Amino acid sequence: MPLSRLQTFTCIILSLIIVAFGQPYWSHAASFMASVMGFALFFRALASFPSRRQRFFVATAWFAMVQLIQFSWFLSHPYLYIIAVYVLLALIFGLQFGFIGWLACSQRITSYNRIVLLCSCWTLLEWSRLFILSGIAFNPIGLSLSANLYTLQSASLGGAFGMSFWVLGVNLLALKAWLAWPLYRHMFCWFVFAAFPFMFGFIQLKMHDPGAIEDTFNAVLVQPVFPTEENMLFHNTASYVKYVEAEWQQILMLCKEHLGKNIHLIALPEFIVPFTTYTPVYSYKNVKKIFLEVFGEKAYSALPLLQEPLASKCMTEKGSIWMVTNGYWLQGLANIFNAPVLSGMEDVEDFFDGHREYYSSAQFVEPSSYQQFRLPFKRYDKRVLVPMGEYIPFSFCRSLAAAYGITGSFTPGKEAKIFPAYAPFGASICYEETFGHLMRENRLKGAELIVNLTSDVWYPTVAQQHCDHARLRTTENGIPLIRACNTGITGGFDAFGREIKILGNTYYEKIWKPGALYLQVPLFSYKTLYSITGDYLIVFLCVLGIGGASFFRR
Repeated sequence: MPLSRLQTFTCIILSLIIVAFGQPYWSHAASFMASVMGFALFFRALASFPSRRQRFFVATAWFAMVQLIQFSWFLSHPYLYIIAVYVLLALIFGLQFGFIGWLACSQRITSYNRIVLLCSCWTLLEWSRLFILSGIAFNPIGLSLSANLYTLQSASLGGAFGMSFWVLGVNLLALKAWLAWPLYRHMFCWFVFAAFPFMFGFIQLKMHDPGAIEDTFNAVLVQPVFPTEENMLFHNTASYVKYVEAEWQQILMLCKEHLGKNIHLIALPEFIVPFTTYTPVYSYKNVKKIFLEVFGEKAYSALPLLQEPLASKCMTEKGSIWMVTNGYWLQGLANIFNAPVLSGMEDVEDFFDGHREYYSSAQFVEPSSYQQFRLPFKRYDKRVLVPMGEYIPFSFCRSLAAAYGITGSFTPGKEAKIFPAYAPFGASICYEETFGHLMRENRLKGAELIVNLTSDVWYPTVAQQHCDHARLRTTENGIPLIRACNTGITGGFDAFGREIKILGNTYYEKIWKPGALYLQVPLFSYKTLYSITGDYLIVFLCVLGIGGASFFRR
């Protein structure tokens, strides 16, 4: 039965509201509706358009609007150029969905062949975003399932993309039941498929949840809330260095309240302070004074030896003096707490041919009392760099980047690294944690925990959405996650995605409250289907689905 113009318009607007706000950050109720019938409303309206061209443009415009709402956090960025990126991303996502609208023939949209075809094509289109520039892992439609603890467990089967396949499939079954009403078998079929993630999640938790766990990984997660682009605030190096020394003093003060506790790791966020790890810019005299002011005379014996690469003798107007590095601060912190430190830092590497490469890195600093202590520090290099912020993707972008003080690119890392601590853990930096296949590499290499270092200060309103995407990695891989943010959601989740503890109580405090959270993470992990097969399984099934749907159509 065709819809009137008013009914068509109503379905489009209602579906837009449900789907756009159908993410955990916006609304748990809308997330549930989006996962079972939000898209069905849109496809019911789309069936009123007989022309493929009309369906393509309507679907493109509708999904682009969805993305403009879900990506609205882009607008909190301080620079205006981000508006072009914001609109372009929404358009790219919209064009992908426009292709699905083009395939959604009104006469065959509810045939099982066409349902499999549409779900398979859409899942592959979402997966293809990983290969656009550095990759775009935000806003899979399956994220709506993560609003509920039970349905979140479905990520352990096919990951985020498997969840997207399921969400679209359930919605198309809802449309089939709607169009075939009152044939109850189609309604029953839709109900069973919609209920499956809830049933699976309930069984998953019953089977794997170990209950109370005594063995915990104890971490101090530091959230300093430092401002952006500190190097633009000063007119000379001396005042700049003095300001950064004050930042280090704040970090030490935040950590001090946990001195004496059983600590297995201190985590400091991405790009915690300016300057590279081993650039000697601080006067040893000043650094020693700050350590003694914060921790007392006992800190003196814990200070690192004055040796390369942590310290260097430099000639100044006052003669030869010892200058120390960011690495010296980190080593001093590790020694005082007798615990490893993981810190986000800019690092640099010089090569024999004269060229130099810069990295956004996570430096792993062990106390000098540890038998395995070595210099320089072990490090992980960020693999997914932010276009225009950390690398310049195209030559024509160089002049634009230069206008914002960006004159060069970081070098991406090549592999996952596992660090030896009380429990072996893998590191990720910033939005790398939204990429399921990268976090799975940590699991395959033996990680029992993922530690993320990030800063949402450039996009203040993205914090919760960033965290929601990160939380998927716990259930995908059956492994806990902890996060140390400059600004953002600092805290941890267990292997089932359950919140352990978060810094701050109100939404404002969670993002903008400086502090150091002492967190005890239950050391429990388990194998999941996704941790074994990764995205390969769902990609293979989608290719098989497209082939099968095409074959049976003939």
